Amino acid sequence: MLNTSIEICTNILNYNNTLHISYIVWHTCGLLCTIFGIPGHLFQILIMLNKTNRKQSISLYFLAIAIFELIFLVGIFWLWCVDMSIIKTDLREIISCGIFYSILVGPTILSNLYLALMSIDRTFMILYPTRYRLLITRRHVLIRIFLILIIVILFMIPHHFYFYYNRKTTIFICEFYTFIDHWKIRAWPFLHAILFVLLPSIITCISSVILLHNRCNQRKITKNKSSETARRMTRNAILIFLISIFILFSLLPTVIVEIFIVNDRLFNHDIFCSIRWKQYRILLNWFLTLSALNYSSKFYLRLIISKTFRRDFIKLINFISLRQQKNNEQSLVPLNNRNTAKNTER
Repeated sequence: MLNTSIEICTNILNYNNTLHISYIVWHTCGLLCTIFGIPGHLFQILIMLNKTNRKQSISLYFLAIAIFELIFLVGIFWLWCVDMSIIKTDLREIISCGIFYSILVGPTILSNLYLALMSIDRTFMILYPTRYRLLITRRHVLIRIFLILIIVILFMIPHHFYFYYNRKTTIFICEFYTFIDHWKIRAWPFLHAILFVLLPSIITCISSVILLHNRCNQRKITKNKSSETARRMTRNAILIFLISIFILFSLLPTVIVEIFIVNDRLFNHDIFCSIRWKQYRILLNWFLTLSALNYSSKFYLRLIISKTFRRDFIKLINFISLRQQKNNEQSLVPLNNRNTAKNTER
């Protein structure tokens, strides 16, 4: 028994280097993702609010996705600051850890669901071009956005009563109270994995494949060069398909690890030298990095692929620079008046 325990304890050394590397990657990529991702989402929000885009129903989905992914990146940045000891007070110790969990995880769920809804609307738009204007209006899209938001909030409310934070023992974002019914604790990770990660990603992938298949058929029928609108829709379908695949392989493993963590905390309390917890921490560092990369890169992917989005971005930058130039000119006018007044007095 002593020999086996010594062997298990010595195995910790094998994980220390990997754990250290995972922390370096998480701290580096987490900072870079928030530095580039937060301004990117702010730009996307401003672009979606311009006169042309805000009239389109699909732009409301992009706007909602950008807002909630911005909230997620702010939460990731707060976690990064706490890990780096830049911020001494952890929000999870001040407010309920369940609320912080909802603020961090809730936006990812909403982003996935809105992306799936947008893909369904795009598919309906292609398959039924004469009827979509009656069913996919700004009012209907807003109703769906707020309905999904209310449903997700209702799902997240119980976490306020289930979760707490302990700096020494918490592996994932929060720790759960052991006196809560086990089925309630175990049900959430499975629900999260199936309903809020796997299902939206599958819907988005299927919708993108349908749209691409339709574009290919149209091209075969017409045998002409595709129009600019058709090419733009094809590029958007490819972009959404790639994003859905990335979401699936960045978020689903995190939720699977959460399932194993919950299972071990409930049924496997004593583990020699915390080897399992080191393994979990290594995996979570890598998956958090992938999630931060996923939710910070959408603006730049659209900027690369979509010509219309690039044009809107250039207009926004020109507008900001012109406005800044006007403000500088207006601030120089009082100075010039003062100088002329002084010269006349002399």
